Amino acid sequence: MVDNYTKKGNNYHKRSNSKKLTSLEENEIRELIQKLKEEKSKNSQLKNQNNELYNDILTLKSNIQSHILINEKEKGNSFPNFESLKDNINNFLEIDCLNFFKNYLYQYFNIKGIEFFYKEVFKNCDYTIKNHFTKLNKILDLKFKDKNIRNTLDYILKNICQIYWERIINNLVKEEDYIRIMLNIQDSLDIDNKKESANNDIIIFIKKSMKIIFQCYINQPKISIDFHKIGLKVFHNESRYEVFFGKIINYEVCKIILPSFRFYNEIKKSDEKINKEKTMKQNFFEK
Repeated sequence: MVDNYTKKGNNYHKRSNSKKLTSLEENEIRELIQKLKEEKSKNSQLKNQNNELYNDILTLKSNIQSHILINEKEKGNSFPNFESLKDNINNFLEIDCLNFFKNYLYQYFNIKGIEFFYKEVFKNCDYTIKNHFTKLNKILDLKFKDKNIRNTLDYILKNICQIYWERIINNLVKEEDYIRIMLNIQDSLDIDNKKESANNDIIIFIKKSMKIIFQCYINQPKISIDFHKIGLKVFHNESRYEVFFGKIINYEVCKIILPSFRFYNEIKKSDEKINKEKTMKQNFFEK
């Protein structure tokens, strides 16, 4: 009985000594409780949104795979690794570009005509590839705001593009695209009097250029081509440039004929060139 009375007495003592909250303090507590509820609600919404985005990524991946699904035997050539792609770029510049120059450009054009040809080919190939991906990138940028999710999605898309790269480039770039670029060049240069054999060889060269630039675009890391530097006047320096054709001594005035390819090096946190620009003497064709 004493214990019961003691407990009641203690409770009564506490209640009688408790401090009553002011209306200001009560309002502050209500505001804090409301904020807590809002934060909980916001966190719940973000969690649902993240789940929805993740499901969207899986759905998108599945849709892409279903559109380009082919048997393993139909894949064709595998996508080159980074070192192989660098070798392919250098072989293209040193063999394919030089051969076309010797077969068609050397006999008929001055250095401005040579600059124009290579710049038009690379510029149009680069634009054609980028243009096909621009609309897709805009849609993805609008839908996926989270940078990490966007980067993950980029990785997934590039992986799929690399697996089926031949099928994709054949679907993206049509024969009329190659013909259009060829006709634009021939309207200005009239190579070999626009003979069918010359036109066909130009298209073959454009296709090789398109293949290289497409592989560079979907590579990880992405490789860019500095075609805008073609025609730039420089003083030759063998540590920075390579000779495209003819002989050049250091510090002689030259023009850049073939561009460099570069990529962003994540380790060094800077751009890195795969090759040196190739140059010719500015007055090479002057008698």
